[in-house]
Amino acid sequence: MKKLLLLLLAASPALALDFQDPRALVARALETNPSLTRLRAEVSAARERVAPAESLPNPMLMTGIQNKQIDLRDDEMMTMYMVGASQTFVRPEKRAARRDAAELEARAIELQLDSVRAEIERDVRLTWYELAATDSAIATTQTVREMIDAIVASARVRYEVGNAAQADVIRAQLQLSNLDHDVLRLKGQRRATVARLLTLLDLPVDTGVPFTPLPEETAQLTIGRETIPPPSHPAIVALQTESQRAKAEIALANADLRPDVDVEAQYGFRRAQRDMFSVVARIELPLRSKTLVEPRVREAMLRHEAAEAAIEEMRRAIAIGMTDAVAAHDSATEQMRFHHEVLVPQAQLAFESTLAAYQTGKAQFDAILDTEAAYLELRLQYVEFLADHVRAIVNYEALRDGARGSL
Repeated sequence: MKKLLLLLLAASPALALDFQDPRALVARALETNPSLTRLRAEVSAARERVAPAESLPNPMLMTGIQNKQIDLRDDEMMTMYMVGASQTFVRPEKRAARRDAAELEARAIELQLDSVRAEIERDVRLTWYELAATDSAIATTQTVREMIDAIVASARVRYEVGNAAQADVIRAQLQLSNLDHDVLRLKGQRRATVARLLTLLDLPVDTGVPFTPLPEETAQLTIGRETIPPPSHPAIVALQTESQRAKAEIALANADLRPDVDVEAQYGFRRAQRDMFSVVARIELPLRSKTLVEPRVREAMLRHEAAEAAIEEMRRAIAIGMTDAVAAHDSATEQMRFHHEVLVPQAQLAFESTLAAYQTGKAQFDAILDTEAAYLELRLQYVEFLADHVRAIVNYEALRDGARGSL
């Protein structure tokens, strides 16, 4: 009983999922994807770096003895017991530049998170539609197989009454076997797609996935017509953030030309003399700015230039992907509608009329096999064009919403 309960608990995520609803599968994938978990942790870690980036360094405390004689006796004039503290004061512009760089780093990771989320959603939806297309192809093939059963029956009847050769019956049986072979091939393809989908959902590979044909409303789905990525696109804004971060690095490097100030205060106690105190200010002399600072400034400027070029590169890549998706959708949709409205009905009519003619002895057996093969091929082509139609929509929406490239 205990083992049964454990098995039910382990299978509960799969039992709760509606495999007919791709939105539920996307939610499951987003919940369990390790890349998103990693990026969320990286965002939190980057956020934790913001406060230290603009903080002053810790003060330094010191204590000790100065001018103690080698025989450990005090010199009344020189020996002094002292205590003191020092603090480095970082210039406000440098602290602001450090804070800006840290905040921009965290923001860039957040935007990367949005892009990865859009790409995961695309992977799940494309895999689901691939599974649905395969199931639809299986259903189509099995439907045509049932129609071939009528051919076998007709051939057998005509053979028994002496109006047909035994070869017709054998060829009809062979056609049935070929269709069975096609179904086996499609089922193998289905197993591979199911395995990929279950991996994306973090479910056991032996989880049962119900038969999932393409929904009827798939043909009515539409695609956007805009082929320029929006200004708020996460991948583009992430690169813009990198550009801003490079500018912050330039400001930080330039701030190093004005060194920080270190202030040290000491109090000294001498047993036979009056107490003493001292205050010392230290500042770094920027004598080696050409070798220590200026290369950093040039590096940051080049990084800024590279980030600006990467922004345009990303914008063009996304625009090309969106344009290709629109073109692929339009082509697939035209083919899909032509097959659905013209070719498939005509092929079905040709098949049915040829079958009727064969049953009455007015058509040859080759004619009915030819029309059956044409009918099956056109129906499978319709399913494939329907799948291409929806794949283009999924890819377009992913590129529009944050994906960094086309598949």
